[in-house]
Amino acid sequence: MRFCIPRGAGIAAALVAMAATPGAALAQSPTEPWQFRGQVYLWLPSVDGQTNFPPSSGGGGGGGASVDMSDYFSLSNLQFTFMGSLEARKGRWGAMTDFIYLDFDENKSGTRDLILNLGPGGLVPVPVGASADVGLRLRGWEWTLAGTYTAVSTPQYELQALGGLRYLKVDTTLDWRLSGDIGSLPPQSVAGTSSLKPDYWDAIVGVRGRFNLGQSGWFVPFHFDIGTGESDLTWQATAAIGYAFSWGELMAAYRHVGYDFSSRSPIERLTFTGPVASVAFKW
Repeated sequence: MRFCIPRGAGIAAALVAMAATPGAALAQSPTEPWQFRGQVYLWLPSVDGQTNFPPSSGGGGGGGASVDMSDYFSLSNLQFTFMGSLEARKGRWGAMTDFIYLDFDENKSGTRDLILNLGPGGLVPVPVGASADVGLRLRGWEWTLAGTYTAVSTPQYELQALGGLRYLKVDTTLDWRLSGDIGSLPPQSVAGTSSLKPDYWDAIVGVRGRFNLGQSGWFVPFHFDIGTGESDLTWQATAAIGYAFSWGELMAAYRHVGYDFSSRSPIERLTFTGPVASVAFKW
């Protein structure tokens, strides 16, 4: 595992430093009880990214391919999802964890949304007189674990600084078969199956909090974090509107998670963006 200072960490570090100003800190009593908050939510993201499946390195050869995920994945291709988070807090200090699982699956017939990877021959599009039957599956896990510090807490406003780790695991499988006039393409590029299973650890810093809209029970939560490590850059932003009850909260939100990877990575970039509905319980 390797970590380096995030390229965008200057902004996030400045926010964290401002949030941790002693004058804004809460008073903490050693007798304060633990508080817990569990959240189950449904996130319906669209997926964008570029995945490169290299040619086989085996003695029999074998072609590779590259696809733009936005051409294949939408909400209609979402097969299964599970998301949840858990927070624990005692006074100013706390911890939180968040887990996401997404499973997308798409099959296309007669498409040209495919770039063939011929190895030394470079990347070439599907010939004009040909088309492809393509199957693409993505299963992704993202797990975040972070410590939190409540720097500001008033009846109208709360601000927390956070720092921790994020893990991303992506399993993608691509299979394709060309038909029609394939021209001078090598035989190994006409059909193939390839899988990629990269994973990434990153360190993150950020801020989160909420604005309470008077005494109405309505509130506006927010979250932003940024980091790097085995990815070049990862960042996340969420804005929401919620209503608080005595037992918990209901929220509607919009969430974006983005990754940029190095040129050596089998995935060049990856983003998940979409609406969220959640219910949270407090005890």
